[in-house]
Amino acid sequence: MPQAPLREGRQRPAELAEAVGRLLRLLRAPGGSSDGDGADDGGGAWRGRATWRDAAASWFVRQFAIEAARRSGFHILPVSLIAGAAAVFALDWRPNVWATIGAAVVFTAFALRAAALPVRRALLLALAGLLAGVLISIGVAGRSETTIISGTATTRIAGTVLSVSRDEKGRMRYVVEITGTVRPVLSRPPQRARILVGAKHARKFPGDPYYGLVRIGPPSGPAAPGRHDFAYQPFFDGVGAIGFSLGAPDDAPTDGLSPPPPPGFVEALLLDLERLRGTMTERITEAAGGGEAGAIAAALVTGERAGISDNAETWLRGVGLAHVLSISGLHLAIVAGSALLVIRSALALVPGLALEYPVKKAAAVAALVVAALYLLLSGGNVATQRAFVMLAVMLAAVIADRPALTIRNVSIAALIVVVIAPHMVTTASFQMSFAATLALVAGYGALARWQGKKAPPTPRPFAVRLLRLAAGTVFGIVASSIIAGAATAPYAAYHFHRVAPFGLVANVLTLPLFTFLIMPLGLVGSLLMPFGLDAWAFYLMGRGVDLVLIVSEWLYGVLPDRGTGPIAGMGVVLLTAALFAASLFASRLRLSAVPLAVLGLLMIREASPLPQLLVYEDGKTIATFGADGAIGYLGARRNRFVADQWERSFGSGPMLDGHGLTATASSTPARIAPPCDTDFCRFQTRDGLRVVWTSDYQRTGEACDGGDIAIVARAIRLEQCRSGATLVTLRTLRRTGSLAFSRDAQTGRPILVASVPADPQPWNRHRLAPWPEYWKKPAAAEETPASTLHPPGNSGAGLSTAGSARPAGPAP
Repeated sequence: MPQAPLREGRQRPAELAEAVGRLLRLLRAPGGSSDGDGADDGGGAWRGRATWRDAAASWFVRQFAIEAARRSGFHILPVSLIAGAAAVFALDWRPNVWATIGAAVVFTAFALRAAALPVRRALLLALAGLLAGVLISIGVAGRSETTIISGTATTRIAGTVLSVSRDEKGRMRYVVEITGTVRPVLSRPPQRARILVGAKHARKFPGDPYYGLVRIGPPSGPAAPGRHDFAYQPFFDGVGAIGFSLGAPDDAPTDGLSPPPPPGFVEALLLDLERLRGTMTERITEAAGGGEAGAIAAALVTGERAGISDNAETWLRGVGLAHVLSISGLHLAIVAGSALLVIRSALALVPGLALEYPVKKAAAVAALVVAALYLLLSGGNVATQRAFVMLAVMLAAVIADRPALTIRNVSIAALIVVVIAPHMVTTASFQMSFAATLALVAGYGALARWQGKKAPPTPRPFAVRLLRLAAGTVFGIVASSIIAGAATAPYAAYHFHRVAPFGLVANVLTLPLFTFLIMPLGLVGSLLMPFGLDAWAFYLMGRGVDLVLIVSEWLYGVLPDRGTGPIAGMGVVLLTAALFAASLFASRLRLSAVPLAVLGLLMIREASPLPQLLVYEDGKTIATFGADGAIGYLGARRNRFVADQWERSFGSGPMLDGHGLTATASSTPARIAPPCDTDFCRFQTRDGLRVVWTSDYQRTGEACDGGDIAIVARAIRLEQCRSGATLVTLRTLRRTGSLAFSRDAQTGRPILVASVPADPQPWNRHRLAPWPEYWKKPAAAEETPASTLHPPGNSGAGLSTAGSARPAGPAP
């Protein structure tokens, strides 16, 4: 049968292939002609472009071949999981679960079919890993059953003490698992509460019952939009309320409260461990001489930091030594390394043992056990758990006759941590710990490769070898401080809005004390404690801590840290990408870290202008900015902690310590007319926004009529002003958290930015709960007089906003 003719404009497949081939030959031909005999119309330019293109393609092919040979593709998985977790917890991306699962499966299937295309396969695996990180994060957030109380409440509780600590003022801090509430009965009681007891009482221990009248409320939110949310970590720790005791705890349940049930077997073991930690903390504090040295020595062994004063923390943080207070990789590495060295040396002294048995592996197992015991005794906080995972991976490599300090092991540790606790990805401790570890392992790996190319050292006299050892030790400390400091500086600036530019000096002067004196003595003292022979070790440990404090206080006086002002998240992301490129690539693709780092540094400062007005969620701490960045506050009764947060994260000029929004010669952050009194104030921002603040709800109408923004520090039910002014009340702030205002350049109207999104994250869902909270009635409510259920001074109206004080009077 004859073939039907093709329609015009269509070609046979063979002809189509020939046409494509001719086009490609035309593009690559020197003279631009398909047959090569045409005139040279720009052939030199075509030849140069083709040569450059071919050279670039060949270079990339060689680099990808090196990456494939080094099996660098494994690093895609932890990096993509981290990106997925960050998308959920930092960017609040919550896609449909089933659609995400389907997309992850599709990307994985295509990646498996693209084995011959390494670049395409890597991209598909990265997308699949990112979606897997998203799914893991959504699952972890959804599994958390923490109930955060919706507002401040005064109630009687019954519960079990889970942990105990003592602060620098001698007050006791209890974490209580609440089993019952009464007068009133809370409709949404938190499972756990952190309670401060200042009254004299018989100290309670983990496992003891707790009864008493307490004032509890939810953890506060961010100090400003985009800043750290203080409800984030308590939510994942299971703590749903923070407060204080009104008087000493009761000895027995009252008002019909039932005693808490006895703990189970596992719970009893954990409580016994907490008792042991408390006993060790008291013993170490006393043996080390008490005071600051005793509190820090105890913190380095048991992880209990409540006894450390604010001054000591300020000194250590200000000179870049804050990392020594939190038990993390440094402490675990010193303890496990000391144990490994001592045990291996002791086993090697036994005749014939080192020749017959792998003493190095036995010492690694013993060091792992010591590290696990240290993890348990230190309280097992998240930072310590993460450091233990990393150390365990490296010791497992030693046991398996594999190199311990490798980038792959760091990636494995990160992978495990992200799968177990993906919410830690957005925390400063995770980012700074892994950034420092990654940079140090990569840096010393490069140094080892460089030394491997050198000629073997010639024998030298003992004195020369000793000097070289000392010089090498000093060089190691200096190099480690520089590398770790540079790797962690962007995260410190972003999260804490401070940098310690002279931290290198502090680390060089103090790290030898921690490495060779303080931490080894802590290990020796802990091992001798069961025999009562620990006093001398902890005493010497305390003297070493004294030396560190002397150096820190002196350096803080001459080389203090500096506030950074606003830091852009995109700049930190680019610097993180530069760190990944420099550390994870095995080929010259690591050179891509240079442009990434340059872009990150250029974008590290926040480009958006300062807000006109900041309003904290208590409705009383309010600030505005001058043209030079100076901060002025409304009144003298501001929240000192919030003010410090604002000054470090926004302030770039002189800080005003006056009693209100007063004009100065160097800065005019606001104009007051008339002067503020105790319950009413008018002022203007630098761009002319009129602001009226009042704590008297009866003057709400006056506030609305007199400004563009009316702030009423009361829990009124009015939602908007008839005048069109933006109304902010305690109910508004409870829902939105702290607010930042700016002025629209076109309309002149205020623009509001909230700290909490319209659809709150799981750790902010309590803001949607009924408020004031509707109390549950006790079972015997019909027989109980109303005066008994709500005694004077403890009525149901005695609630406030999340993170704010109780309203001074009834709300209309």
